[in-house]
Amino acid sequence: MRLLIFVLMMLVFAPFFVLAMIGYIFKLWVFNIPKGISGTAYEPFMARMIMHEAGTRPDESAVRLAPHLPALSPFIAWVFGGMGVAARWCGYRGAIFDFPGTRPSTMYSVVAHRTDFFDRMFAEATDPGGEHLVRQVVVLGAGWDTRVYGSFEDDGVGDDGGVSDDNVRFFEVDMPPTSEAKRTALARAGISSDHVTFVETDFNQKSWFQAVTEQGFDPALPTFILWEGVNMYLDDEAVEATLRQVAHLAPGSRIAFDFMSRELVRAEPPFVWLGRGAKFGIKFYGERWLFGISTLAPARDHVDRLVTSQGLELAKFEPMGDDRDGKVPWGGFALAVCRG
Repeated sequence: MRLLIFVLMMLVFAPFFVLAMIGYIFKLWVFNIPKGISGTAYEPFMARMIMHEAGTRPDESAVRLAPHLPALSPFIAWVFGGMGVAARWCGYRGAIFDFPGTRPSTMYSVVAHRTDFFDRMFAEATDPGGEHLVRQVVVLGAGWDTRVYGSFEDDGVGDDGGVSDDNVRFFEVDMPPTSEAKRTALARAGISSDHVTFVETDFNQKSWFQAVTEQGFDPALPTFILWEGVNMYLDDEAVEATLRQVAHLAPGSRIAFDFMSRELVRAEPPFVWLGRGAKFGIKFYGERWLFGISTLAPARDHVDRLVTSQGLELAKFEPMGDDRDGKVPWGGFALAVCRG
């Protein structure tokens, strides 16, 4: 019954969604992508905004930021967020609104699963009372991530919207066009970013480590690296270089990252058709996948070999999909820590 009510509500609002989608695509292709601003950052961001409106995961900063992003507008953000509002009103908790998502994750719940994984890793690293508290947080390829602006309603978030522990420094690293667009949007939304150091760098010209060090990053302090939705767009050498650099940071440092299956990225069995479809979808944003880790059973072993070869230790692994009974997941999530 709840699903039926939700479907009926969506039918009523269908014209608004069509207009919003047309507006989103137009702004994306005319004002966003041509300027070199990330396009793939919108999908997980809007999913989190919708989950907030559905009442399953609080993220007030995302809702406030959305109307000011280059490919969105107050109307577009209102319409997309309306999906979550409709789900909350009728009590429908489908996979795209649910949080923290089902396990094993499905194509519909994978964004919630991914969000939950990085939420947990971030909270664990910045918990003042926890055993893994770090002194620095670096968000690589930050995009529209809002975790350092008070995404969580807990004791770790201050009244000003930022993480309250003054002993933790926050760095957001991204390409100059995306970083500039985000800083502009944050200012227009009235979201304080005084506690964040924005580091703009072209990863093809200067390493992220060199860029953050020039902005006051201290390699001698334990650090948490949040690397979400990025490495699939890099080549093998760039991914391995990042892992090696983290391995040389202070003891207690860690990096959380997600990855796609190498078989999916290359459209090889068992993901021939899914891989081809994914490539087409990524091209919509003018980007392409380059890197993947094999997820042929046992998937965890392939991830372990990669991080170990670069001087790290695999602390956590969760499959993106089902890896039971020899099944092949289409990716995964991992936490690697410094051995020292």
